[in-house]
Amino acid sequence: MLRLRLISALGALGATLALAGGASSANQPGDPCTNSGELADLAGGKIQCVNGAWAPYAGSSAGTASGTPTTPATGGTVSGTTSVKAAAIFKKVGFVLSQTTFASTGKQVADATAVQLPNGRVRIYAFVSGTGVQSATSTDATGTKFVADAGTRITWAPGGQTRVYRLADGRYRLFYVNAGAIQSAISRDGLKFTNEGVRISTADAGFEPGVMSVVKTATGYRGYFSNLEKPGVMADRITKTATSPDMLTWTVGPTITGTSGTITAGASHPFAITDGRTIALYYNGDRSSWYGALRSTSTDGIHFKNERTILQMAGDPQVLTLKSGTTLLYYGGEVDKARGQGTWVATTSSNPIAGG
Repeated sequence: MLRLRLISALGALGATLALAGGASSANQPGDPCTNSGELADLAGGKIQCVNGAWAPYAGSSAGTASGTPTTPATGGTVSGTTSVKAAAIFKKVGFVLSQTTFASTGKQVADATAVQLPNGRVRIYAFVSGTGVQSATSTDATGTKFVADAGTRITWAPGGQTRVYRLADGRYRLFYVNAGAIQSAISRDGLKFTNEGVRISTADAGFEPGVMSVVKTATGYRGYFSNLEKPGVMADRITKTATSPDMLTWTVGPTITGTSGTITAGASHPFAITDGRTIALYYNGDRSSWYGALRSTSTDGIHFKNERTILQMAGDPQVLTLKSGTTLLYYGGEVDKARGQGTWVATTSSNPIAGG
């Protein structure tokens, strides 16, 4: 069954292509619209006017009721049900990043990834429409209010779909997507990065790869990535895993979704956390008429079970457990019509791996 894959943070690839000069001038998911229910063509698929904004449209061809968008790009309140059990452990706090944070004229801040700094504050890296990958640092250790850092983090390419990993020696590695590949960059201070090149190519992945999340294992590192999400395009949500001894050279496989894996209904834009025994994978998915962030767990990193819904309409989840013990869930969604897409945060004091 085809699934509609919502672009990272609900539209970042279109913004990335705009920087590269390749975006269409046509309406994009998240753009404002006036005629509710109206359909328009986009990149081989369709978009529909929902709650005042264009949203990816699945229609009957995607296995849903005709006229029902399975993954609205607005981030608004959309009702939906699923038989998957809920892990209702996160409480919404509010939005933390928008175009206003970065003094941007583009109505899109997407693909947030976060790390806690040695001083206890949190730094978020995100794609900012019209500029590229930028960062912001929290005003305190709660990680809920941010001020933009000066400059752009990736200066040599548009980049996008970032994931940050703090190494044992204190350096920061930033995984990002560019030119049909997962690439990486390295930094001593987390602000000035040097390009490291390609980590996983389209040929390596077997499809054009999107964002990759990495966790430490007993034998090295394990990464998770999905096929690149494109606005208005209907395709399966495929996620694969890969292993590496050093985070530089990767061996891809196997697939953990669909008929080849245990997350049979599909998953995209994965984010992994681990306690050393169990890996919890957060990801986006469609379950009946429900869309949002879900979580499954695994003890071997390949076979997943205990799927739970986490937060409806939450795009591109990123989980960060602070030194205080509080866990933050950063996710994408619409801030308001004036500012467009931004980054939101929810919190929990429950176990983010097994809670709920």
